[in-house]
Amino acid sequence: MTIYLHKNAELQVARKAILSANVLLVLLLGLTAFGAMTLLQKGGAPDFKTLSPSAVGFYFLLWLGMFVCQIFGYYKLAKVGRNLLIFRCVAFPYIVDALLSLFLLLAMPKASITQIFNFKIITFFLYAYYSYKLFYELSRVTEDNYFRQGILLLGFCLTLLLFILGIGRGALILFSFLFLVGMLVGWGMIFTGFFRLKHINTP
Repeated sequence: MTIYLHKNAELQVARKAILSANVLLVLLLGLTAFGAMTLLQKGGAPDFKTLSPSAVGFYFLLWLGMFVCQIFGYYKLAKVGRNLLIFRCVAFPYIVDALLSLFLLLAMPKASITQIFNFKIITFFLYAYYSYKLFYELSRVTEDNYFRQGILLLGFCLTLLLFILGIGRGALILFSFLFLVGMLVGWGMIFTGFFRLKHINTP
C-alpha cells in the first residue's frame, strides 16, 4: 500500500517536523564547530567554565528543539508507514546514550573531558550504525536513493576525518576542505530526500 503526501495530513506533519529537526541539527553542528575552534585558539586545555551561560542555554534550547522535532517527526512517519524500525532506529541510540551517560556519572563522577570523550565513542558508533539502518530503510519505503547515498557519503566523510587526524599539517587544509564539502553534500542529499518526499510504502 502506498500513502501519498498530499492525501495524508499526518505524513505532512511528519515531513515538516523532520525537516525542522535537520535545520536545527545543522545549526547545532555549526555552533559546535565554532565553539571548538574558539576554545582551541585560546590554547591549553579547554576550559568550559569560560563559556557564557546564555550561550550554553541557547545551545541547549536548540538541542532540545531538535530532539523533540526528530522524535515527533519519526514517530509520526513510523506510525503512518506502519514501520516500527524507523522509530526504533531513532529512539534506541538516544536511550542507550542516556543509560551510558548515567552509568558514567555514577561510576566516575569526577571523570575528565578525555574520559568522557573516550566513553562517548561507543555511542558515536551506535548512532552511526542506526543512522545507516534508518536511511537505508527510508530509501526502501520512499523509493528514493538520496537517503542511502547521503548517509554513505557522511560515513565516508567520518572515515576521512579519522585520516585527517593522522596526517601532517601540509595536507590538513585540503582534506579538511574535502571533509566539509562532503558533509554538506551528504546532509544536503538527506535534506533533499525529505524535501521531495511524496509518498511512503507500507507493509
